[in-house]
Amino acid sequence: MKIIDKQRARRLKTPGFNKNRGFSLFELVAFIISVAIIYAYAANRFAEFPAQAERASFIAVITQLQTGINLELISAVTGGNAGAAALLEDINPMDLMLLPPSNYLGAFSGPPSAGLPRRSWYFDNSRMELVYLVSDSTGVFLAFDEQLVPVSEIRFSVTTDYGEVDIQSGLDVRIASRAGEIPQENRRSRLNGVVLKPVTPFYWQELREDQMLNEVLAGSGG
Repeated sequence: MKIIDKQRARRLKTPGFNKNRGFSLFELVAFIISVAIIYAYAANRFAEFPAQAERASFIAVITQLQTGINLELISAVTGGNAGAAALLEDINPMDLMLLPPSNYLGAFSGPPSAGLPRRSWYFDNSRMELVYLVSDSTGVFLAFDEQLVPVSEIRFSVTTDYGEVDIQSGLDVRIASRAGEIPQENRRSRLNGVVLKPVTPFYWQELREDQMLNEVLAGSGG
């Protein structure tokens, strides 16, 4: 028993023994600050998931709607209906989908958007426009005269898109004009397609991870 007590006493006197028993005050403060920064970054990162998911869902729906419009036009033209493009103008593109998205509310005659749930679609019958109600307008803007204006809704309409073609080469004028100016008599109008077009151009910012990290560091004074 005495031999064990002496060995224990020697270990307690050994240099560096007490250093391994825990953090110093400086180490503890540095640890707490590091954890706080990591937690703030992680919280901010996960807080962005709903916004990023909304943006991704929005883009996916737009892509599906444009695909439906293209398929309808191709089907009509191949079936001999050359005037199908004009018939597709101002339609409700949701009618072309086999199964509209779950957040599509239906068609209304200009309901007040303030009374409808956010992150949803509806068709405005009074203006023949498809409307998306943004859940968080942060980072979503409409472009008016080179000015970005925050907005809570984005409107679309189905419209025909026309361009000009060079009669001689059969190429789009924008391409054919690289070899020289195309006289007006050699130009003719051509249907480019039917598009789901924003009524007013918009910009939906995607917040990158490095931007979020900089915001966290700036907020913590780092």
